Order: sequence, then structure tokens, then C-alpha cells
Amino acid sequence: MNITIFGSSSVVKNSRAWKIAYESGHLLAQAGFTVVNGGYRGTMEAAAQGAKEAGGKTIGVTTADFPNAVKNSFIDKEICMNHWNKRLFKLIELGDGFLVLNGAMGTLVELVTVCEMLNRQLFEKSIVVLGKQMQSAVRFMRRLPEVSFSKELLFKKDPKSAVQYFESKKGDRFGVKNLSPF
Repeated sequence: MNITIFGSSSVVKNSRAWKIAYESGHLLAQAGFTVVNGGYRGTMEAAAQGAKEAGGKTIGVTTADFPNAVKNSFIDKEICMNHWNKRLFKLIELGDGFLVLNGAMGTLVELVTVCEMLNRQLFEKSIVVLGKQMQSAVRFMRRLPEVSFSKELLFKKDPKSAVQYFESKKGDRFGVKNLSPF
């Protein structure tokens, strides 16, 4: 099973956010998951490094739309998409579940997209929000009358509890019904 990790590309090595991403990748790999992410630096590199150092596999989904971005060296398999929106949907397609770390607008777009796809019953996959800032954003959005979140969106306090949750769902592997963004 694959877990797609969404997070920031601007996280500095050995910062708290970097260590959380590294630990997440490491624990996911130890539990037998393949780590999928955007393939670049920051939390993507940290999670991929953690996975590789635990003996796991990694997939990086990159895009030609970011010509100056370079795939990190911990990615086993690179899938390069022509456009960023196709990259997003490939990241979603590959994930059997999603782990959302802190990030900027791109991470928020990823989180909101998987939540809406879950709400529209385009798939049945779990979303674990580990990043405190992303948890705050969800709490804010939950106060909006037109916004709803599935019970499959959970908050976890640390990488260990997030991975334990994904392990508990291993037998419930669900597929994507339709991924067309149009």
C-alpha cells in the first residue's frame, strides 16, 4: 500500500518539521508502506530519506511546470507529469491514504482537494492531518456552514499514532472511482 505525504518544500533540514517528516517516512516504511510524495526537497526529501533509511520504497511525482525544481536523491521511482494539476491527481491516485504535514498554499490545495474528492465519494481513503497548522486550518473551515469533512479525516498528534492508524486500515484498501479533474 502507498501513503501519499503532502507537505512543505521549504522546510529546512533538521528543523522540527523536517524531523517529523523524516520520522513519518521511516515509520511508514517500517510498517511496509511505500512513501509517495512530490519528490522535491523539504518534507518530501525528509520523508523519502526516512523511508529509504528504513529499507522502504519511494515514489516521487514531479512536474515539468517546475523547471528549476530537482528530484531529491531518495526517490526510487520518478513519475514526471506535464502539468502541476496532473501531478496533484497522480499523487492522489497513487495514495491508498494521505498524510498531511504542515505546508503552504500548495499543501492546503492538496488537503482541500482530497477532502472534496472524499466528500463527493470519488474514493474511500483515509486522510490523517498531522501538521498543527493544517489542523488549525481544518478547524477554521469546519466553522463555515457550507463546508463539511468526512469522518475519514482524522487528526493525529505524532508520526507514530498516524502510522498506527494507517496500519489498522491495511485490510481496508479502497480504490479510486474516478480521478478526472474536469
